[in-house]
Amino acid sequence: MSIAKLQWPVTPRPGQREVAEELAMLIEQGRSVLFSAPVGWGKTHAVIAALIQARALPTLWLVRSLALGPRVAEDAALWGLVSFVAAGREKTCLLWGSLGDAAHDYCRNFRYKCPFAKLPREPPPSTDWTALVAKGREGGWCPYFAQDFIESDIFIQNYNRRARRYVRAVVVDEAHNLSLPEERTLQISRIAEAISAARERGGSQRLLNALERMMRAVLVYSERALDSRTFLNEEEISELLSLYYRSLEEGDARLKPLIEIVRAPAAYVEGEKILIFKPPRVPPFKPAVFVTATPLSPIPFEVDAEVKIPWETKLKTIILDSLTSKFDEFDSKMALNYKKLLINLAKKFRRVLVFAASERVARELRNWVNYEEVIPPPDWEGVLMLRARGRFAEGVNVPAECVVMAGAPYLPPEVTDRLARVYRALGFKDPLRCAIDLPMLTVTLQCVGRAWRDPAKPPFVVLADSRYGKYRDELASYFEIAETGESLT
Repeated sequence: MSIAKLQWPVTPRPGQREVAEELAMLIEQGRSVLFSAPVGWGKTHAVIAALIQARALPTLWLVRSLALGPRVAEDAALWGLVSFVAAGREKTCLLWGSLGDAAHDYCRNFRYKCPFAKLPREPPPSTDWTALVAKGREGGWCPYFAQDFIESDIFIQNYNRRARRYVRAVVVDEAHNLSLPEERTLQISRIAEAISAARERGGSQRLLNALERMMRAVLVYSERALDSRTFLNEEEISELLSLYYRSLEEGDARLKPLIEIVRAPAAYVEGEKILIFKPPRVPPFKPAVFVTATPLSPIPFEVDAEVKIPWETKLKTIILDSLTSKFDEFDSKMALNYKKLLINLAKKFRRVLVFAASERVARELRNWVNYEEVIPPPDWEGVLMLRARGRFAEGVNVPAECVVMAGAPYLPPEVTDRLARVYRALGFKDPLRCAIDLPMLTVTLQCVGRAWRDPAKPPFVVLADSRYGKYRDELASYFEIAETGESLT
């Protein structure tokens, strides 16, 4: 059946049928394609139509956040397709409550000891992971692995879960996220607890002395990179790993935070937490469709073709050259100018959504906002501040009349240096840009997108950092940038 004869459950917008036809042809040829179109254009329906036309079901549909899974499943259901939303071990492993994130290592190394290391004779019908967890606990089998045996047309999971086999195509939703490193947070208090556990489990005095030196440095650092190999040599790391696996075999996962730091390609101390950064995982499968509203160049993965729908509506934007969150220039005077900006914007707009570029910026602005790091009530007014790389920077919608980037959300220089080395070793194109520019620009576009889900109601955008100026031409694909915005400050 051709796309022209395919019965669409929604009225196709201009160009959707043609794009679906082109995507179907590329999928049938076994190629990988980058498909970009503006917010609200209908990318999901075009891709589903192409998959049906190309007979490429079942399909593995990758999302960065499982919060997007139900939306994809709802669209697929309109086409009469069955979807299943699969979760990682954090939500489906029945030992997670006792092992935490060490459950990954336990499953890989000691699965034979797991009381749930078996599969059901027949997985119960389900549309997502939640029902499997309850049934698995009751029946004594593993919900995590049982997910792979659920029959569905569209199998939805996040980027980092072990990929399901036996699919005919892969879709990577919001593929611009592949420009971002995976980021995790460790509380410093967990490091102290892990060192105590190492002492209790019989670690050598030499190892304990090295770990305590690292802990003292962490407590002294305020915003600084952390390299475990500055404190631990290879022999001590080997002892720590051996101690960890012996403890884990007995069900003791307390050493896991230390292992996270040792394994981290890049780590950074920020306040009372340690940020762990890992390179993104790019799925190697073909045929594959990488879907995004905001493609940036160079994309950190290889594709055979590109299908691009240009943006017709661009957001009115200003770049404030007088402000910056750059580390050595963000002083009390600069912070005061940011505060003045928020006061002025709050007078002009009913809802102002602010994204703080760093924890340091957030601390300075905290007393000048109405809400911070929460989803506000539907009738909220005033100023809401979220972290640019925080938990609400993606996967949630917060409609606002004005969006402010309070600083350019670059990763710390020490982190980008380390990531650039990793990207170079992995063969990324232009590893420095992939480590420095692409994450900052991707996070910026993500943040702005949180306030703009209705194409008919574009927010006014304030890029409050002079460093955005050098990306003016690149940002012009999405923003209508005014010459200056000095009057706002």
